[in-house]
Amino acid sequence: MTAVLDKDGALVRGAHDAVALLRQAGALAAAAWVWHEHRWQCLAGSGEQQALLDPGASSGAQAITRYDVLMDGKCCGALLWLDSDVRLGNEACKAAQQLLSARIEAAVIGQTLAGYRLQQDLLLETSMLASQALTLEAFLSRLQPLLARLIPAQDFSLTLSDDGGSLLHLPYTLFSHETGRTEVSLSAALAGAVHAGGKTRVLDTRRILAFCAGSGIAVPADVPRFWFGLPLTLHAGQERVVVAIQIFDPARRYDQQSLRIFLRLARHIAALLAHVCERSSLMQALRARGHELEGSRLRLHAEQGERRHHQQLMRALFGIANLSNRPLPLADFLAGVHHELHGLLSCSGCMVALYDAEQDALSFPYGADAFLGDQPLMRTRAGPVEQVLHSGRTLLLNGHALLMSIAGMGGKDMASWLGVPLYSDKEIKGVLAVCSHDRNLRYGHREQELLECVAEHVGAALTRLQAAQSLQLANSALEARVRERTLELDEVNARLKHDNLHDTLTGLPNRAHFNKTLLRCWQAYKRDERERFAVLFIDLDRFKLVNDTLGHHAGDALLGETGARIRHCLRPNDFLARLGGDEFALLLNRMDSVARCEQIAQRIVEEFERPMMVGEREVFATVSIGVVLADGLHYRSAEELLRDADMAMYRTKQSGRHGYTLFNHDLRENQADLLALEADLRRALEADDQLVPYYQPFIDSVSLRLTGFETLVRWHHPERGMVSPGEFLPMAQASGLIQRLDRYMIEQACTQLASWRRSGRVDEALSLHINLSSENLRDAELPPWMDALLSRLGLPPALVYLEVTESALIDVPEVAAEVMQALHAIGVRLALDDFGTGYSALSYLHRYRFDLLKIDQAFVREVDIHAESSAIVRAILALAQALHLDVVAEGVETSAQVAVLQDMACPKLQGFYFAKPQPAAAIAWDRLLALEKNGHCYG
Repeated sequence: MTAVLDKDGALVRGAHDAVALLRQAGALAAAAWVWHEHRWQCLAGSGEQQALLDPGASSGAQAITRYDVLMDGKCCGALLWLDSDVRLGNEACKAAQQLLSARIEAAVIGQTLAGYRLQQDLLLETSMLASQALTLEAFLSRLQPLLARLIPAQDFSLTLSDDGGSLLHLPYTLFSHETGRTEVSLSAALAGAVHAGGKTRVLDTRRILAFCAGSGIAVPADVPRFWFGLPLTLHAGQERVVVAIQIFDPARRYDQQSLRIFLRLARHIAALLAHVCERSSLMQALRARGHELEGSRLRLHAEQGERRHHQQLMRALFGIANLSNRPLPLADFLAGVHHELHGLLSCSGCMVALYDAEQDALSFPYGADAFLGDQPLMRTRAGPVEQVLHSGRTLLLNGHALLMSIAGMGGKDMASWLGVPLYSDKEIKGVLAVCSHDRNLRYGHREQELLECVAEHVGAALTRLQAAQSLQLANSALEARVRERTLELDEVNARLKHDNLHDTLTGLPNRAHFNKTLLRCWQAYKRDERERFAVLFIDLDRFKLVNDTLGHHAGDALLGETGARIRHCLRPNDFLARLGGDEFALLLNRMDSVARCEQIAQRIVEEFERPMMVGEREVFATVSIGVVLADGLHYRSAEELLRDADMAMYRTKQSGRHGYTLFNHDLRENQADLLALEADLRRALEADDQLVPYYQPFIDSVSLRLTGFETLVRWHHPERGMVSPGEFLPMAQASGLIQRLDRYMIEQACTQLASWRRSGRVDEALSLHINLSSENLRDAELPPWMDALLSRLGLPPALVYLEVTESALIDVPEVAAEVMQALHAIGVRLALDDFGTGYSALSYLHRYRFDLLKIDQAFVREVDIHAESSAIVRAILALAQALHLDVVAEGVETSAQVAVLQDMACPKLQGFYFAKPQPAAAIAWDRLLALEKNGHCYG
């Protein structure tokens, strides 16, 4: 009996006891057998004829009695004896049979339990091995001793492969059978076949030989008697493992129980391999990541070192800058520089040499060396210092070069010397040098760059320090002068403070002073309603005309006189300020009634009805005033009061100037009405029946013949009726619609003139005058548009006159000149409207090449009454004649005016005396023809 089945000898002892019982019962011979490892094995025997008692042999002896021990229906043991008289029913036989059966059953159960314990221990140990192994190789190398405890090494093989192709990777195969390379190749081939097919294969010797023949593999010397291969898949099908059992011993076989154990073990190993492979991959990834992190750490460390280096450099430079800003002696400053350098370069010695270019002399104001003590370091470095000074370049000496340079000059223990020139404003000032006695330290390119950077700042600092010393000497002399000027400065500061809050021209408070005072008044009113006040916004009418006509000196005098006249109308506690230009603002304190505000506003208006003397000229100037009374119900800030006073002032200007307007909240509603009117005008420009051209004739002053028409726009609003041009033209100007409106009127008027010419209604030389705004003078596309329009209508360009005002030229002088030159180029003529009332600069007539002047009706109205108006008209006519310009006098309303203008030889006349502006359908052609025929106009 093998030791595996009977470890403690109980089974053998029981077999001997059973044989002894049979012998005692009279058996001549007896033997006990057990079926183990596919064969019968004798446990015990007794008697001379014991050899006859073999359960595997067929014995012819009739006296042999056999008793089989059955377990689970199978024979697992046998008891044989020789003596026919000893029967199975004998008590001794029964006892022997029971004893052997019990001992065999106990041995089998014990063996089974031991096998189970061995399996559990093996599974546990392989799991622990898998958890401890960091690599697949480590796991497989320690797996063989564990498996050998359950399965003989020569019977078990393990083959790994990936799922990428037909080639198998065999990182480890467990074979201990003494086979050569051929057997290993056979096992790999069999495993490859199982891997490729993905199915379990069971092969005996015959099938293995057939596989070798079919695969072209040489038959090994020792062919396995049995081969069993099982394919298993590792984690998510990424890899496969083939586990195989093979038997070389013919006496060895595996039963179903052994194969089941093998399958369980194979699946367990496959699961562990999956975990080991995953952990190995993870460890590889971690190692790769660790390498990356280490690289990053090294780079970061290098960056941190570079940053620390820069920080040290910046601290040194900052320290040097601080030293240069402190009132230190030169030696102390240079000692501080040495201290900063020692923390930056690790230098044991430092020296500074300064060069005086005027005296061509070299001085050594500082030198310190920790190894040389009090020795004169500056003299020992004279040779290298002079080299740096003469070459103007950095000098680095190490080893032999250093010894050769300082031979005979001391400093033999120095290991490295570095000197850089000191510059200031590209002029060499001296040399900064450092040295080291440490044999392990050699200055290099990095230290050279650092010292050059420091030297750049030291050179500038030395210049500042020398300048500071010179300045200190000058300061002593300056202090006395400063004391003398202190009183003068106090006076100047007081004057500056006054000037910051007052207008230098009029002496009145300025806008900043007014805003502060306005805010204080508003805050006082919010605290106490008895502190109510009013704000007046005052604008000087037509100031720009006086300023540009008579000059800026006259304008300044006019502003000064304006401030004086307003002050004359005020009470002592009222506050007047000039906001800028021709704008003034007034605060009326303790003003609780609107009537009182109006009295002061009216007094100011009346004050400007008297003429002003500006130089030797008598000038009439008026003011437009906006008045608003503080009201806590409608206002939340002081700025809103000034805003509404400004709005009221502009309403005064729209109403004809020279007056005042008391603000009410209807003015804001009027602003909304203007927005609605703007929208209506946009729609009117898209229609054909709202904006209608009106025509007023030009009459030749000699023949009274019709020579042309001026086109004037009139708006027939479908709801508002006739809208005055004074109401919608400023709105069109402000909203930008004036450009479209001008083009609309030009096209309508030119179309009408072409129609008159085709019908023969007018003379071929009749001209057409059309007003043009400043916005169109900014439009470079106007000339080509005009050229295309006139070509389409077949009108000669010389018949069309575009009338512009002087203010339009002031707005955009450069662009206007280019546009007007382009209009001249296509043949269109230009007329200067309202000449005499604007700026009347003669440069306009020369620069813009006008073809016609229109004398403003303000002069024509009084030409037969005032000699001054008559003289102005004569001067304009003389100027036009000298410049070869045509002239039209507009605003002619009486026969006396006609007679005077005819006497002055004014070429053309226009006004209500001849005809009012009418639409084309309402023009009295008969009346105009009768005027030429009869030589006078019928009332």
